[in-house]
Amino acid sequence: MTSRLRRSRPRGATSHIGVRVAHAAFGGLVAVGWLLLPSATDTTAVDRPTPPAVMAQPEDDGSSATDLILPVAAAGAAAAIATYSLVRRRRRTTLRTTPTATFEQHLAPLSDLHRRGQRLLVETDDSVRTSAEELRFAAARSGNEAAKPYVEALTEAREELTTAFRLRQRLDEPGEGADTLSPDDERALLEEILARCTTAQRRLDTAAPGFDQLRALEREMTPALECAEARFRELTGRTATAATTLAGLRERYAPTACLPVAGHVEQAKDRLVFATAELNRARQATDTGNNEAAAVHLRAAEGAVDQTDVFVTGVERLAIELARAAETAKRGAPFTGPYDDPLDVLRRQGHWPLPARSTVTATADFITTHRGAVGVRARTRMTEAERYLAHAEAESTQRAHTLAQEARRLAEQDVRAYGNPYGGPVGDGVAGALLGGILLDEAHGGGRGDLRGPACYGGTATRGRRAVGGQF
Repeated sequence: MTSRLRRSRPRGATSHIGVRVAHAAFGGLVAVGWLLLPSATDTTAVDRPTPPAVMAQPEDDGSSATDLILPVAAAGAAAAIATYSLVRRRRRTTLRTTPTATFEQHLAPLSDLHRRGQRLLVETDDSVRTSAEELRFAAARSGNEAAKPYVEALTEAREELTTAFRLRQRLDEPGEGADTLSPDDERALLEEILARCTTAQRRLDTAAPGFDQLRALEREMTPALECAEARFRELTGRTATAATTLAGLRERYAPTACLPVAGHVEQAKDRLVFATAELNRARQATDTGNNEAAAVHLRAAEGAVDQTDVFVTGVERLAIELARAAETAKRGAPFTGPYDDPLDVLRRQGHWPLPARSTVTATADFITTHRGAVGVRARTRMTEAERYLAHAEAESTQRAHTLAQEARRLAEQDVRAYGNPYGGPVGDGVAGALLGGILLDEAHGGGRGDLRGPACYGGTATRGRRAVGGQF
């Protein structure tokens, strides 16, 4: 590739060619005049008597020399002007084309923009989900009014992210016009995705210092720890109840009816194991006055507690949805009752709102609790499904259901490629915490080398701040 410096030399040299040609032409005219001038001068400068026959010849020579000066000068000037005009014309052509060529040469390839956009979409989505988790704990302690500025920051970031995912969907789906996009249009969409995600990240990063002041974990660790421990005890009881509920659902309905929450109880228990260890470490650090370390372990425990809530609530919600779907199905087409899937019956009847909402919510829960492995395609389809679900039309809810199913399939595919995180080498729930995005490492956006720490409220620049100093 030609360097910028090497490419600039011909342009610099070309800019002086016209001047050099003019100088050369002027020098040529001076030389011609200098050669002819003595002949003319000799016939007029000396006044001495000469014979008439002798004087006639110099006068003829002088006249001839004088007559030659003007034609030669005119010819030289014409040549200089023509050469100078040609140089200027070439220079104008160069100036018209070179900047464009240089600009295009320095544009990032579309493949690079795609990779950057995909990575930034995933990172921003993780930041939004993590921020929402910690914000719930902050609001529980400090109140909704105190948390309002950070709720607004999160809302603004989520709006930017939603728009970015909508643009990504347009690039991914031929039906949305991707097959008709020109390279310039494609570049414009990718650049807007990057801009939207960057804006969302900066909004959360800007709010992060104030959010830390609101939480004040290093100054008021004991109340925050007691709040997390209370939620932990509540969820321990709810997890046991959820196990009983899920067993009852499996006895009453077809196996497909319980697929959306398959493994929820086991994963809830896995998160509780991790939360138990982290709460104990946080309590020990608090007792020794090391509030900085206590804040790190408390935040990790909070993330596990919040995801336990997601798993348990998913089982509880499905039980309600199946009961409601069974009741609705009885008023429509034939319903066999036990050992059938009421949500599937509603879909066959063309009643989409309840099945669509159930599928979209369950898929969103899966992505949230497995976000350490889920890639951009599943997240894009998920966001699009939520957008369609917001409309009341039957066609929109059916489309939402289809997109949510595709998102779930893609997300499960990503998790299988990631590997089985459960039953780690010491069974302490760390593998599940990494899969759930509760803990960050170098491979999953932490940016702290081999240090692992909890993800916090904030954008990419701040969400791993509690891992500083190797506290985790």
